[in-house]
Amino acid sequence: MDQQTAFRRAEKQYKVRDGLLDWSTVIDLSASSHTEGVHELCLAHDLCSPPALPFQLFTRTRPRAFTIDGHPGLIIIPNPFTDEAQRWLARKCLCDCTKPPNRTNLDPFFELPSTSLFTLASESNDTTRPQCLIDSRVLSDSFDSTVTKPKDTFYSQPASPQALLDRLRWCTLGWQYNWTTKLYDLGVSEFDPELNELMQAIAVAITNPTREAANSCSNNTYDGTQYESHAGIINYYDERATMAGHVDKTEENMDAPLISFNIGLDCVYLIGGTTRDTVPTPVLLRSGDVLAMCGESRLAYHGVPKILANTSPACLTDLDAGNNDVVAGKYPQWQYFAPYLSTHRVNCNARKCL
Repeated sequence: MDQQTAFRRAEKQYKVRDGLLDWSTVIDLSASSHTEGVHELCLAHDLCSPPALPFQLFTRTRPRAFTIDGHPGLIIIPNPFTDEAQRWLARKCLCDCTKPPNRTNLDPFFELPSTSLFTLASESNDTTRPQCLIDSRVLSDSFDSTVTKPKDTFYSQPASPQALLDRLRWCTLGWQYNWTTKLYDLGVSEFDPELNELMQAIAVAITNPTREAANSCSNNTYDGTQYESHAGIINYYDERATMAGHVDKTEENMDAPLISFNIGLDCVYLIGGTTRDTVPTPVLLRSGDVLAMCGESRLAYHGVPKILANTSPACLTDLDAGNNDVVAGKYPQWQYFAPYLSTHRVNCNARKCL
């Protein structure tokens, strides 16, 4: 007798090799025609670029947006970003947000410097610069005794920035989340102000949208002008990575939407119900797509069983794509970002905790 939940069965179904994936069951919102049960929304408010940014974030002020039957409050905006904005978000997530005091999955095991791993890894490709290794904490007095020592000897010896970048899986923003206690009990750092302004702009735009055909509310009545990003997580997925089904429910405020954007490789995203027994809906998320879990969907199980290789857009993977961007001079040359984004998906999500 099959004791697996509906969500777990779906995870196994979509973990198959690319050639065996049944695409007829996956909703693709960028397709010219949409599956039954997908509804276009009319946004009631403009999606506005923060005025301080020296370039345009969005391609239009009223982008297309969709919701899906059975998932009240779920709102997906297929890539509203300009190409330059996608590259800016990649730079933010890989360079700005991974520095202390924000924490990463590597912090318990290595003495991470104040410079981002991505910047150090790009510098290590320059043969004129001295090569550096980053010391391990595991065998030193600075190792936290409450942390389980890893069996992999990689973590017990110095490692190059590139080797560590290859093992970067997540970093936390703002209120620092503790993966052991499932609480925000590791201190507070400033949530990146520009990313906060972006999330606030999205929260305003998705307030009280209506279904285009039926003029019915899509179940996001939260006033986006009250939104503030208190905490966030950036996940870094390679082509083999997955995210198991889960619910984000640590926050006291469950009325404000959980907002995320995706940069890099496409993925199959599963959105279910309030228990694992609800059969989830598979959705194809592409680079630039914005997803907001509002209303009832804020407590829905969701996960990522599949990353799709060779799907990053040319605006990210061309070696010289970002050389003329306004902010290019503040970061490593784009030739270092392009290979990473050709083989990774970066997902940044934010939530209001109070």
